[in-house]
Amino acid sequence: MADRTLRSAAVMAAGTVLSRLLGFVRIALLAAAIGTALRGDIFTAANTIPNSLYILLAGGIFNTVLVPQLVRAIKNHDDGGQDFTNRLLTFGFVVLAVVTVGCVVLAPQISELYLPKELHDPSRASEKASMIMFARLCLPQIFFYGAYVLVGQVLNARRRFGPMMWAPIANNIVACASIITFLLIYRAGDNPPTFTHGEELLLGLGHTVGIAVQLLVLLPYLKASGHTYVPKFGLRGTGLGQTAKLGTWTVLFVAVNQVTLVVVTKLAIAGSASTDPGAKAGLFAYSTAMLIILVPHGIVTVSLATAALPQMSALASENDVTEVARLSANSIRQTLAIVVPAAAAMIAFAHPIVTVIAGYGAGKNNTQLMAYTLMTLALGLVPFTVQYFQLRTFYAFEDTRTPFFMQCAIAATNIAAALIGVRVLLDKEHLRYSGVMLGAAYALAYLVAVLLSRRVLARRIPKVAGAGIGLPLLAMVIAAVVGAGIGRAVVSVIESVTDWNGPVTSAVLLAIAAAVMLPVYVAVARVLRIHEVTDVVSMVTSKLPGRSRRA
Repeated sequence: MADRTLRSAAVMAAGTVLSRLLGFVRIALLAAAIGTALRGDIFTAANTIPNSLYILLAGGIFNTVLVPQLVRAIKNHDDGGQDFTNRLLTFGFVVLAVVTVGCVVLAPQISELYLPKELHDPSRASEKASMIMFARLCLPQIFFYGAYVLVGQVLNARRRFGPMMWAPIANNIVACASIITFLLIYRAGDNPPTFTHGEELLLGLGHTVGIAVQLLVLLPYLKASGHTYVPKFGLRGTGLGQTAKLGTWTVLFVAVNQVTLVVVTKLAIAGSASTDPGAKAGLFAYSTAMLIILVPHGIVTVSLATAALPQMSALASENDVTEVARLSANSIRQTLAIVVPAAAAMIAFAHPIVTVIAGYGAGKNNTQLMAYTLMTLALGLVPFTVQYFQLRTFYAFEDTRTPFFMQCAIAATNIAAALIGVRVLLDKEHLRYSGVMLGAAYALAYLVAVLLSRRVLARRIPKVAGAGIGLPLLAMVIAAVVGAGIGRAVVSVIESVTDWNGPVTSAVLLAIAAAVMLPVYVAVARVLRIHEVTDVVSMVTSKLPGRSRRA
């Protein structure tokens, strides 16, 4: 079972790797085109609204509640779940269309929610107008994101995991094309704080069309999976009442996350909108750093969790609590074997990482504060990963009520720490550090969440031999710190004797750092007998040319 999970995860990870790479190309192009300060924040904020709804839905009712329901329908219904799935898709498409139209109409009001007090001054009317225009152009993405997740989860329930992870590549290609066109037509010059109408249309529509293409890529695979979609209205007699009941708590979960997002976005933009001169870590910096820490999450965590959830749901339906615990713990340990050294590397090599991604054109002078933001966010990567799997364990038992209360604790901690960090600890002269403070608040919130969730899970799932993660995690942290520390020392020596700077030389430094850190991490892991690390190394080396023939 574990081998099948790893194989499924590998297919998804391959698509995610390429998608993430193209995503960072998009970020680099944006940084060069519109900068990483206020101008970049205005577009990022508008594009964050539909993006955030997609992320929330992907981790909410469409991604967690519906998969177990779809698996049961495919397994138990005489028609293989065709009628259930068609009614579910039709209902979802209609709801998404209504919500999207409503959001586009209310774009000015929605934009107001995300604007900090610094941009409510009448003298900043042009920046505010650009934000509203971008919101109108980007909010239709809600429908395409939601429909993409719905169709993708039908494919996942039918164990067709690859297409959903490969489809975002098309989105990134379209978005990159729109930014390249932007650079060719509106060459970055003085980088004014606002946009022309043509610039708004090109960037906004370019990103929205990209999401639409992402959805269209999935449709042929839906047919190939054995499901023929036919619009079917009506929910009575389908058993969807249970889904709706489960989804109530998940909708509340989404609402809590949305409140957190609004607060964090306002505080992040405040950093770029401040009158404090010099480099600033605002929303663009925070969002870029978040994308960086989500690379191992998207490649490893999401892939393993998506592949494991149907199996955990099936075990939970048979009340096999012991195997649920073992599968969940095994998936967490496998994931942490990669996530822990990734987090350590992001902290040790934050500046060259950020320089490679955003050190171009209008954004080249804003990398230091972005690096500090990445470092604080990276501190939260490990607890975020553990919490992500722990929530999936609740969802496998069709428990959406407990995750809601867990999310309330995360939101309360994150919001309180963010407000204290930005509005109390930072004065007007240092508001440019808002992104750094928000990263620290995020890390603290997920540390609190893990501690709470583990106590709650202990009441439902008794201790099972081989299902622990504490000692393996400690061993992985030791190995990662040793590896990253030696790698950082080597890079520091090179920096002290050279005048290297810029994206190209930063990429060389990262290659050297990886060449030093990874072997040290693996060697220390072998000494500490971290089996998950050696398993990953064996799986990777077995795919090398000539290795399989020798085997």
